[in-house]
Order: sequence, then C-alpha cells, then structure tokens
Amino acid sequence: MQHTEGSNPVSDNAYIYVCSSSELEEDDLFECEIGTETVVVGRGEGNVYAVQGICSHAYAELADGELDGTCLTCPLHFACFDIRDGSVLEGPADTPLQVYKAIEADGSIWVSRERG
Repeated sequence: MQHTEGSNPVSDNAYIYVCSSSELEEDDLFECEIGTETVVVGRGEGNVYAVQGICSHAYAELADGELDGTCLTCPLHFACFDIRDGSVLEGPADTPLQVYKAIEADGSIWVSRERG
C-alpha cells in the first residue's frame, strides 16, 4: 500500500519505521517488533504488507519462511497464508494471521502500531 496524502506517519506516531524501501525487495521478508509482538513485513506483487510474525499453527518465525507473490509459507509445517489479508491458503494452519497496515513513504517502510 502506497502512502499518498494525509497525516505523516512519522509525525502522528501511529506507525513505526521498519526499514528503507531499498532493503525490502520483491518476495523479501523483514522481521520487526511492535511492542511485544513479532511482525513480518513483506513485498509481494510490488506492494508492502505486514502480518503477525509467528505462525498461528505452531511456533515458527515466519520471517524464516518464503514469500512467493502474496503466498507466505511457514518454514516449519509449510502452511501457506495470504500476506494481504492473513487468510489461510493451505493447512495445516486453520487460524488466519493478524494483519497490520503497512505503508511506503519517502523511501521508507512503516507499519501501524495497531492491528487492523
């Protein structure tokens, strides 16, 4: 999701800085912390998305998995999630991932402090 007009994520403190845009190439994953939550950020099909960073099926860090387009695959049991909305595409997981709003603005990637 591209940031266009409106409030600046830096000034309104609703978002945290994750990385520079150049650090996150297509199908790359980047892990960050928001409070006590682990979040994984990925670039799929040219857009930036963010979801909970721990698999909903069994404890595994999704940043160690693979992103292919918008399909995020867990490295442990190979569950697949749609990084756009957190939905389960393939089991064994049956619980969707929590989603965070991600934006790209001025050469930087930002993630909302709140789920949504």
